[in-house]
Amino acid sequence: MYELSKKLAHETHYWKVWKHQKRICVEYGVIGFSKESEEIQLKLFDNGSKLMKRLVEEKRSQGYVNSDEKEAIDIVIHNDNGVSEYDVLKKASFELYEMIEKELMETSIGFPDGVDINDESRVIITCFVEDMDIAIQRIRQVISAQKLINVNQISLDNGGEPIDVMVKDIKS
Repeated sequence: MYELSKKLAHETHYWKVWKHQKRICVEYGVIGFSKESEEIQLKLFDNGSKLMKRLVEEKRSQGYVNSDEKEAIDIVIHNDNGVSEYDVLKKASFELYEMIEKELMETSIGFPDGVDINDESRVIITCFVEDMDIAIQRIRQVISAQKLINVNQISLDNGGEPIDVMVKDIKS
């Protein structure tokens, strides 16, 4: 798989290509906003690797460069006054994970990579993202709209100081 991106003044364009069986798959768009895909069916004697390299060189000539490593971000949810049963919290946490996954994957911002529930009061959802600012904005929207977990503190931790998601409590 090749992943390329091109940063413009107010947006980042991305382009990915990979081989799957007898097809070349291409995905492209604007990170956080649009996503398109297409497939190129390979003929019997086509060389998929050569075609992919040619497509990559075309994109590089248009100003695209290899994508940087994705940044990790932890969504830390403190559940001090809401769900008290572990099984209920676990179910709600996985549903929230799926909501975040849908948002990040549909807009090609990144993907979540796991849920950790500590001592029945803290949930951590780890995500890997292309653009931290856009990811934080989209994750805030998902958490604001969610009705699964009644919480009194949610923060995002990207290795620095935690970022408060909400000023006030989120009510279910």
